[in-house]
Amino acid sequence: MQLNYGSNGAGGGFDFELLRGMAMASMRGAGVGETIAAAARIKRNDMESWTREFAGLADRVLAEAERSLLLGDGVSAHEQLRRVSTYYRLATFYVAPDDPRHHGYWEASRDAYHRSLPFSQLRTEVLEIPFEGARLPAYFTSGGVDVRQTLLVLGGFDSTAEELMMWIGEPAAERGWNTLVFEGPGQPGALHLNPGLRFRPDYEVPVGAVVDYALSRPDVDPERLALLGYSLGGMLAPRAAGKDQRIKAVIPNTLGVDIGAALRMGIPPVFWKLPAGVIDRGYDLLTKFNERARWFYQHAEWTMGVKTPTDFLHMFDPYNLDGVRGTLACPMLVLMSEDEIAEAPAKMAESTAQFLLDIPAPVSSHSFSREEAGSAHCQLDSPERLPPVLVGWLNRVFAEDWGNADDVAYRKAMIAKSAGLARKHQGDHVADMFLALA
Repeated sequence: MQLNYGSNGAGGGFDFELLRGMAMASMRGAGVGETIAAAARIKRNDMESWTREFAGLADRVLAEAERSLLLGDGVSAHEQLRRVSTYYRLATFYVAPDDPRHHGYWEASRDAYHRSLPFSQLRTEVLEIPFEGARLPAYFTSGGVDVRQTLLVLGGFDSTAEELMMWIGEPAAERGWNTLVFEGPGQPGALHLNPGLRFRPDYEVPVGAVVDYALSRPDVDPERLALLGYSLGGMLAPRAAGKDQRIKAVIPNTLGVDIGAALRMGIPPVFWKLPAGVIDRGYDLLTKFNERARWFYQHAEWTMGVKTPTDFLHMFDPYNLDGVRGTLACPMLVLMSEDEIAEAPAKMAESTAQFLLDIPAPVSSHSFSREEAGSAHCQLDSPERLPPVLVGWLNRVFAEDWGNADDVAYRKAMIAKSAGLARKHQGDHVADMFLALA
């Protein structure tokens, strides 16, 4: 298999996940050469060959880490164990949840990351936050020795806390921010630890439990608490911020205003008029030939409890931000990638811009262009592009003189860039809506 990296950031399921794994090299969590070598042996659309090659790569690098530990080389072991964590995560990705390897490779990924922590220069605590009788896996990384600003980090439909730590938990801590990276209901670590703890639209409830924990710590400044949400978290995080005033800033990456509507826009209208039995048989046939559709459905069975393709089509209907249009008032940084702007249906782009105009929150935006890299979904092709942008914005927002002339100019410039990409791909109307945010 060769990576088909097109103008839209990825040519399909395998391509995107390979790119996502390989890009971890910039965060010291993968090796480009060894990832490409594994990919060359994968048969396209063959999930078993994907699993076999990445599990084998993880096993080999784990053996190298064990040798490094025996030789007292903690630096090499640290680097190797981080790569092992990524490769086992890749190995488990396409494995069906009822296959014992699904849990086994996830556990191996988590354990490799845990074993790497003693060799890190950062101070990271491995946590389990109590929530309604369950345990939410989390990591708290200190940004310094005193009371500090703190970034809560929430993933999406399939990201793990270990991946989030490498993407942003560690980089933000290196820049002086405490970080609390966690997995909530429906996310892999939470489900592995608490079978049946599925996704729920009222994510402000589990986020509230995490905020409770954060504010119980003496090293967390309650007036400088921000929440970042990736992918599906780009809807869950703003919803939580709109309902919990203890969150003082929110960063959706990318903003999801109505996930159910977005899913409907991506499917031909005639499909929705078919009888349920026809939909079920048609989607079952599709999954036999399309690995992305097959993965999406089996993952939804595990994380959301869907039982039929008809259920699957409606699973995101309650996942929207309608209930926080009047209450989402904390500063917001909307992160966007050019591929997503280009691929968004026109109605979705317009509804997103209208939502931003409707809410009382002061809105900033930053868009990652194809020319600069970072243009794939959530910048997963170049995750190193995010930390300077994110932390730079957070430092401004929580500065005592936030809102001065320089800040106003900075915010207008960010919005103008997003409007320029909107104009390129969505036309003048949507671009002008974005410009009105300034």
